[in-house]
Amino acid sequence: MGRQSRWRRVRRMGAVLGAGLVVAYAVTLAGFELAEPSVVFDSIPENPFVSPMPPGFLWGTATSAHQVEGGNTLNDWARFEVVPGNIRGGRASGVASDHWNRVAEDVDLLSVLGANAYRFSIEWSRVEPREDEWDGAAWDHYREEVALLREAGVTPMVTLLHFTLPGWLADRGGLTAADFADRFERYAREAARRLGSEVSLWCTVNEPNVQMYQGYVEGVWPPGFRDTEQASIAFAGLVRGHARASMAIKDVNPQARVGAAVNLIVFDPQRRWWLPDWIAAREADRGFNWAFYDSVKRGAITFHLAGFPEIDEPMPALEGSADFFGVNYYRRNMVRFSPKAPGLVELLQGPGPLSDSGVEIYPEGLLRLVRRVWDRYGLPIIVTENGVSDSSGDLRPDFLRSHGYAVSRALEEGIPIEGYFHWSLLDNFEWSEGFGPRFGLYQVDYETLERIPGPGAGEFHRLAQLVGRQ
Repeated sequence: MGRQSRWRRVRRMGAVLGAGLVVAYAVTLAGFELAEPSVVFDSIPENPFVSPMPPGFLWGTATSAHQVEGGNTLNDWARFEVVPGNIRGGRASGVASDHWNRVAEDVDLLSVLGANAYRFSIEWSRVEPREDEWDGAAWDHYREEVALLREAGVTPMVTLLHFTLPGWLADRGGLTAADFADRFERYAREAARRLGSEVSLWCTVNEPNVQMYQGYVEGVWPPGFRDTEQASIAFAGLVRGHARASMAIKDVNPQARVGAAVNLIVFDPQRRWWLPDWIAAREADRGFNWAFYDSVKRGAITFHLAGFPEIDEPMPALEGSADFFGVNYYRRNMVRFSPKAPGLVELLQGPGPLSDSGVEIYPEGLLRLVRRVWDRYGLPIIVTENGVSDSSGDLRPDFLRSHGYAVSRALEEGIPIEGYFHWSLLDNFEWSEGFGPRFGLYQVDYETLERIPGPGAGEFHRLAQLVGRQ
């Protein structure tokens, strides 16, 4: 009897323990679910702006220098493009969309669209083709572009670093060079001095998380490395460069507003009932989405991601270096825990409709992400990029309307979104994907370089009228 009694007690204890584990598992899953409630847009009204947009709201488009200008031959991408196999389709950027020679024409297109804002970038290798040597004519070109925008009633937003580095800087390590932040600060100061008070909105770096990942983890962008130690160093260089550039711009123009544009992805568990998928999704989210602005908030360069050297480097200059959070939003990924995947995280496409590039179109994700940005940082938000690869143009009207609805919903909740920039004004060179993906409101005939309004152009204009040019 004694032995049977002991076994009964063991079984009862096992049952209690098992029940406790089940409850703990269920409570943990419920906690994950409650931390970020799901969002479903049942229908999108023809007027997606559920309440009047705030005065001064920016409704614009975006481009980047290397992708549209053409003739950029002195940066690291120009070298990378001519290596066989690096660019899908094998065609280098070349004349791209010839924006350099068609700035006035393209500013006119903005007016036709009803855009009241335009985000573009300076090509660093044009204005400083050789170290410590400024090209006055190139600076004049950008000054004239700003003047044309102002004359058209379009607010310029200038990005300093949109993925490309001057060849002379790339030669000695690029983002990982010991003096990268020094050189970037000097360039930022010169840009602020040359463009003056006509530019009040600045974006220091574009998608630092993507530049680090593509160039130093996947190795499919310059410099083509697969080295987690170099990736961590590159990330730290971008954060450090941002802080120094922000300080330089505000030294020249104390009224300027400065931020960075970060690519944000919704990471959802593939199996909502499986706790390891939730944990893997959270790890991907923490490492990819928030490391840059967490560093700004903490006043310390912070990078903690499984498989990468950790960084925790105090930098007081980071505090106050961002006046807004720039959100670049394109996609959701489903996440599956997998022991065979890098970092134990396997990424899958979501279940919704797909763009030409096979990326899920998920407008609810924009609302979910801006909620998190506001909750995490308390900074005003500008949607600095949002677009869809769509060669026919037929997806773009609904895409614009549904993402405009997400912005309007966020504003109604009291989240201070100050603007929305659609990617892109023009079809362009899409980095390692070449000229295949089509993101433009205006389609570009790459033989004649003619700009042809797509279906999205009409919808953008209609929505611009609803926003109201302030």
